[in-house]
Amino acid sequence: MPTDNPLRPGVLVTRPEPGLGETLAAVRALGWRPYAAPMLRIGAHPLALPVGRPQAVLLTSGQAIAALAGRMPPDMPVLAVGEATARRAREAGFGDVMAAGGTAGALLDLARARLDPRRGALLLATAQGYGGALVSGLRQAGFRVNRRCVYTVEPAGRLGGDVLDALAQGAVEAALFYSAETARQFLAALPQDATARLCGVRAVAISAATASALAEATWRGIDVADHPDSGSMLSRLGQHRQIVRG
Repeated sequence: MPTDNPLRPGVLVTRPEPGLGETLAAVRALGWRPYAAPMLRIGAHPLALPVGRPQAVLLTSGQAIAALAGRMPPDMPVLAVGEATARRAREAGFGDVMAAGGTAGALLDLARARLDPRRGALLLATAQGYGGALVSGLRQAGFRVNRRCVYTVEPAGRLGGDVLDALAQGAVEAALFYSAETARQFLAALPQDATARLCGVRAVAISAATASALAEATWRGIDVADHPDSGSMLSRLGQHRQIVRG
């Protein structure tokens, strides 16, 4: 595995755990020097279970799984927003897991295709202030939905000294952004004197909405992943090919 050679171009990884450590390792394996720059802090929130067994649990993020593990039966049907969240649900012990295409809209389509409003309510496990559009779409499709806050999301508020130093030294080649909120928080936390450095950085966005949030700053370029998942993000980043002399 490549080491964090200071001569390798740097890549900022702005997502929180779960997923941060995994992405840092993947970026390093592609030959880049990764910098951890999580822009959101995730906190636990106790799960208040609704009365009665739901027909299925819907997950818009892998952040929700820790609150559900051990609280819901392992045979509970789980509909996950994408493959990464589905994999984490299986690793947590859930056996009946289906993955949508990586967006809330795809999760809504999956629920409408696989579930029946007559078979009971749905449990949407999410963070406070999230999932409103999904709930609205499900209810319009005839489903009863119990939305439960199972984790909190707060801005990290600042960038680490190593990240700011790397930007100041022109050592950052690219930055990965996994949500529009992460993009907004990154730009808000960036000191004014560091903003000009972004003109030499290529941003890689997971979606068009994330790219739109990034457009508030001047980048060397903004690339959008072909699909809203980590694999497509890393494909957009690409492999660093070191020039060997001699």
